[in-house]
Amino acid sequence: MRTQLLILLLVGLLALTACGTSEAQPIPPTATTLRVVQASPTAAPASSLIPSIAPPADRELQPVATAASALTPTLASTCLATAGQPTTQHTITAEIDYAGRAATVNQQLRYINRTNDTLPQIVLNVEPNRRPEVFTLAGVTPAAAYELTGRRLTIDLVEPLAPGCSLEFALDFQISVPPVGDGVLGYSGYLGYSTRQINLANWLPIIAVHSAGAWITHDTVLVGEQVVAEIADWDVTLTVRNAPDGLVLAAPGFVEADGESAGAQTWHIRHTSARDFGVSLSPAFNLTTRAAANGVIVELYSFDDALIQTDDGIIDAAAHALDVAARSLAMYADLFGDYSYDRFVVVQGDFPDGMEFSDLVFVSTDWFRTYADSPAAYLTIITVHEVAHQWWYARVGNDQALTPWLDEALATYSEYIFYEEYYPDYREWWWRFRVEQYVPGDFAGPPVDSTVYEFASIRAYINAVYLRGAQMLHDLRADLGTDAFFAWLAAYAQAGIGRVATPDLFWSLLTPEQRAQTQATRAAYLSAPALAALDP
Repeated sequence: MRTQLLILLLVGLLALTACGTSEAQPIPPTATTLRVVQASPTAAPASSLIPSIAPPADRELQPVATAASALTPTLASTCLATAGQPTTQHTITAEIDYAGRAATVNQQLRYINRTNDTLPQIVLNVEPNRRPEVFTLAGVTPAAAYELTGRRLTIDLVEPLAPGCSLEFALDFQISVPPVGDGVLGYSGYLGYSTRQINLANWLPIIAVHSAGAWITHDTVLVGEQVVAEIADWDVTLTVRNAPDGLVLAAPGFVEADGESAGAQTWHIRHTSARDFGVSLSPAFNLTTRAAANGVIVELYSFDDALIQTDDGIIDAAAHALDVAARSLAMYADLFGDYSYDRFVVVQGDFPDGMEFSDLVFVSTDWFRTYADSPAAYLTIITVHEVAHQWWYARVGNDQALTPWLDEALATYSEYIFYEEYYPDYREWWWRFRVEQYVPGDFAGPPVDSTVYEFASIRAYINAVYLRGAQMLHDLRADLGTDAFFAWLAAYAQAGIGRVATPDLFWSLLTPEQRAQTQATRAAYLSAPALAALDP
């Protein structure tokens, strides 16, 4: 797809993002299109053929074929009181063949219709089906009509689900874990295996967000992320067979080891109020822990190569990553609101860069191996960036395809806040190294609030969304004053808890006087339509 030289250049450039991907090319469609219908299909209304948030006009839409008949079994629903319960509850039983790098999964879901609409369908986003030969759907129970096309699984309901009512159904599927690939495919190694590690993240289907009368499924490209996720509860039982001795599980939430029997190890994990559920398995993990200042236990799962032998002795990259993770976690809790869990998990990942999930993050082996015993390092930058995502993604969600700056700009600027507090002598270094060499003063790229679909390369995306986004936030801080700025971010973190937040929520928390104070900065960084909505 590129020359070898360009690939090498890309690897260096991608180092500056903590959730990086590459060129904005559509992901090739998978061959998986399943359909089970108990009756003759009927034509779908035109409105059902449009994804819930339409991609740009030059992008191909993902059609959803529907079928309904009185002969089709219904998904049982109930309208008992549901106050205080999460919108979705997942109960997962997974049998993992470690040597075969495969999983057989039964996923039971309970969904409460908290929209104002009566729903004739349920739609799930199946993130592992982005890549061919990874996800195989065996069935949906009860056997209503369903179709899986790309990432979109549509289940037709014979009896529409009324507001306030709930239903339960189950999926059976297999995951064939792919190898951590070379080049751009390496960046999705959070669902992949290396010679010493299996990562299972973004491996479970989730119910799509329903907004403005439609289900949100985005077109997939290799720039940024396209996930939009609600908060859910996860109850997961993992049984692992054919594993090496000493297998270690890195998982979020409350973890119970149910013991070993007949050569299999079983764990039971409960993770509540989380947007996703991811784990990592390895017989080579070294576990180190530290209590953060706010009492949260930070766990680091690293490999032997995190201890770097030099002529001057051993450099302990694992100790540094654990230290900055614990300090940044406590600091962000003070600034933005309490951390939601008793534990936080950092995993050394055998794939490029880093990636955030609820209560668990990956930081690349590359950053551990290249650590040179100085805070001026990607190991520091990427670790604290992923920690910040526990507020700007896990706590306050957003549409990562259409408004990626709402998590990425905030997480990037949070890096600077960490350096400002703990390594003030490196503040100017951070601006030069992280930002200014890529977005100089005469930068004329796309606005900060661009969608992922507006970029031809990951470099352009990072420059506009991450780095210009950090500059925008720094200028807004100058406009408002430091105290008012951090009070604003704390108010946003509180107002957005458990939500899929929008820019309207973010900007609405400014007073009329503060809007006037920030008008010039917003005009310099945001698109004209966004400004029109903010300042009618």
